[in-house]
Amino acid sequence: MAKATITRVLLRDLPPLPEGAVKIRIFDDRLTGFIAEQRASGITFYMRYSDARRRDREIKLGRLADVTVDQARKRAEQLKASVSLGSDPLAELDKKRAVPLFETFARERYLPHVQERLRSAGNIEAYLRKRIVPALGRKALDEIGQDDVATLRRNLIDEGLSPSSVNRHLATLRSMFNLALRWQLFEGRNPAASPGMLHERHRDVYLDAAQTQALVRALDADRCQDSAAALALLAVTGARKNEVLRATWDLVDLGRGVLTVPRAKSGKPRHIPLSPYAAAILERQLLRRALDNPFVFPSRVHAGRCLENLRGAWARASKKAGLPAGLRIHDLRHSFASALANSGIPLNEIGTVLGHSQLSTTARYAHHAPQRLVETATAAQRAWNLPFADLPHGGAIPAETT
Repeated sequence: MAKATITRVLLRDLPPLPEGAVKIRIFDDRLTGFIAEQRASGITFYMRYSDARRRDREIKLGRLADVTVDQARKRAEQLKASVSLGSDPLAELDKKRAVPLFETFARERYLPHVQERLRSAGNIEAYLRKRIVPALGRKALDEIGQDDVATLRRNLIDEGLSPSSVNRHLATLRSMFNLALRWQLFEGRNPAASPGMLHERHRDVYLDAAQTQALVRALDADRCQDSAAALALLAVTGARKNEVLRATWDLVDLGRGVLTVPRAKSGKPRHIPLSPYAAAILERQLLRRALDNPFVFPSRVHAGRCLENLRGAWARASKKAGLPAGLRIHDLRHSFASALANSGIPLNEIGTVLGHSQLSTTARYAHHAPQRLVETATAAQRAWNLPFADLPHGGAIPAETT
């Protein structure tokens, strides 16, 4: 170790390293902690300091080929001042380097997290693999800003994705950054907190009573009774297709009138209430139970497996019942919810029956109960004791006088 004033001239005139020596360090006698290290490969500058726990730390300032002596000294002075004010430059640098790339975070942390909790993890994996990771994957989490999110959003729209699909991608991105912040993987704000969700126009195709009755009759006469029974159960419970197809007999409690879904779309268990009609469908299916198959709607082709799709039975029954073209199996769920809303069932109860985790998801059915809403609004008239007959001119609103 040598002490001297580190200058350009001093470093220019340094003799070669002694034989057998790997390095020589020169400690500046004017600025405590400023170091020039000579190796066979060249000279590198360092700054040594003590952190808040009085541990010696060293941070690299740069190589002489990349920075001048004056630049290295100035940087060392700045770091020394920041340390005096309580900063820890090396810890801050380590923290910065520890921020993972978006791609690494998606693969190693986020996907395993959602796969443990959400039934929709397969969709999320596809959103990431196909579009989000290719767009953002090589940037660290703290390098991604609102402009990057806006660019991704524009690309999704330009690709021709539907508003709902664009929104699912953006919601995934928002969730990822929320979790990364909660897990303290980086500091800052969520760049996707307000990603500019698109307005979604929900399909407004629902079966009325006559159409539902025609469908039930067509299903009752279909040649594949397992598929037909599954479709009928979907129609009278509002369940999701996989909740019915993957149901096993140990999850059916006809005494209590409940079909349990161990892991619903939200990742949590839910209980589907069974009306007497739904229970009757299951009782009839019980008579057809395959003893070597645990599923309520078993595959008659593949032993031990459930039915995989209902497209054939759906196409036959919907055609025979004269249903509108383009009607989907999932529209049975919407029709069920619409029927509940038209019957005056409160939205929170509809949401519970459907297994919605947010009331906003159920609110789309509110416009299917106009009479119920009129009755609700009329409650204020009754509270104020304002009988309609008391209005002048036979109930007409009086014209403005001048």
